[in-house]
Amino acid sequence: MCLLRRLFALILLLPLGLAACASDPPPPPRVAAWLGSQSGRVFIRVLAVEPVEAMELTAPDGRVFTPERLSAEQRPRSNDAPWRPGIGLGGSAGSSSGSDIGIGISLPMGNPFAREAPRASIASEAQFLLPAEVLALYRSRPQDWRLELLFPSRATGLQAPPLAP
Repeated sequence: MCLLRRLFALILLLPLGLAACASDPPPPPRVAAWLGSQSGRVFIRVLAVEPVEAMELTAPDGRVFTPERLSAEQRPRSNDAPWRPGIGLGGSAGSSSGSDIGIGISLPMGNPFAREAPRASIASEAQFLLPAEVLALYRSRPQDWRLELLFPSRATGLQAPPLAP
């Protein structure tokens, strides 16, 4: 009986121990850019686990452009289901062992073996007004531009995204 209690305790504590060890850094942000219907307006959208607090576009010649408008909105996760225990009924039968019936209760704990827990994504969108000659430079060589992002917990810089067709 003592062995059964130890095994039961191990089964209950193992997922908690595995979940405590998982502290991966946030995934890199995903970025897209497109040209607005008004002349000279470039929109840049960033999907990340945190809202963007500030954004800058840096041209190859060092000029820095800040957005006219910056907004963020939280997108709900599609797999946010309410917590519910499950009850199951099972049975087994064999030629020499007879038959058995069992009832089981499951308590949802998530997947402790998953690489990354599902996280909500926050869409931050900035609207830049660029002069015509600067916009032409951005269109021709977006890979030479830098996009600087400031999040509540970190700052990151990456290559500016090309404009969507």
